Amino acid sequence: MPSRRDDPLIPAWRRDQLDSSRPPEIEAPYFDNLLDAWVLSRHADIMAALRVSSFCPSGPSRKEGSEPVDESLRLKMRAETMEALSPAQLRAWRAQLTPEAQALAGSLPVEEPLDLVDGYARPLCLSLAAMVTGISRKDASGLCEMAQRVSAASAEPHDPALRAGAKSANAELRGRFHNGPVPLRDSGFVALSQTALCLLGNAWFALVQHPKEWRLLHQRGLTEQAIQELLRYAGLVRTLYRTATTDIDLNGSFIRRGERIILRIIAANHDPERFYCANELDVTRRNGGHLTLGAGPHLCVAAGLIHMAVASMTAPLLQRFASADLARPIEWQGGSGFRSPRSLWVCLTEGEG
Repeated sequence: MPSRRDDPLIPAWRRDQLDSSRPPEIEAPYFDNLLDAWVLSRHADIMAALRVSSFCPSGPSRKEGSEPVDESLRLKMRAETMEALSPAQLRAWRAQLTPEAQALAGSLPVEEPLDLVDGYARPLCLSLAAMVTGISRKDASGLCEMAQRVSAASAEPHDPALRAGAKSANAELRGRFHNGPVPLRDSGFVALSQTALCLLGNAWFALVQHPKEWRLLHQRGLTEQAIQELLRYAGLVRTLYRTATTDIDLNGSFIRRGERIILRIIAANHDPERFYCANELDVTRRNGGHLTLGAGPHLCVAAGLIHMAVASMTAPLLQRFASADLARPIEWQGGSGFRSPRSLWVCLTEGEG
């Protein structure tokens, strides 16, 4: 049965939230008549859906439809982006970002209230966005307001006012970026300056809520290994949308051509059939397989960049500080697309030695 929602026409399952006191419901695929779409929450079903070429990305509602995909152009853009995000280039950006993150972490106050989102993550995300898109830091700062409008519409794609604001902001942003692969221009700037910021807020909130895991990372320096677990447990995207372009039997569910599919990504990342103790944060977990960044042909082309960014900004924080205690209640932002702390006020405590 469908989960309870504030608005039955907006697919925002309350338990698919990082601050939920109860784990997500993991259900067999079903057709939701109110949403006029199939709903998938099991890891195996969503993994299969992401690997099916006849499921094309679509908007959050049927009336928006889906743009026809030029597969050859998509593959060309993907190849160009992967080349631009080569391991050598990621290492070069990391070499620039790491000392900046270390210096900023070293300047943070001890045992005084601090907003980790605004005081630590935001300037680093903006710096990385400027590096990757090839614009100046000053220009990057001037484009933040427009990027925020685009991000807000992605966080709640069912809000017509937010969509209208994002449309005008997108149009203006496109005219500001001219170099590099298309995905690393205006959309890349929004992703790094805004979406990465929200992802970091979720990851650090999860660690604040699990002080033993924070201390373990501080003591043993397992940040690189822990990033995949943080992405699984505290990943950002709540739902993705697909439309079937042919009839298909997906793990026993017959989905007809033209029918829409809603993928509950957070639910799949907490599926106990796929992950042992799925609703616990375990930074020593070694088995991957989370769907936060997609999978198969729909794996995010910037997955390596995201991993590098999260690790480079998180490691200095954990190296210096042994713990973080919440200093103020969390105010959440976003909606059915994704949700994150608007701010993350904590008091940080240094480690010994």
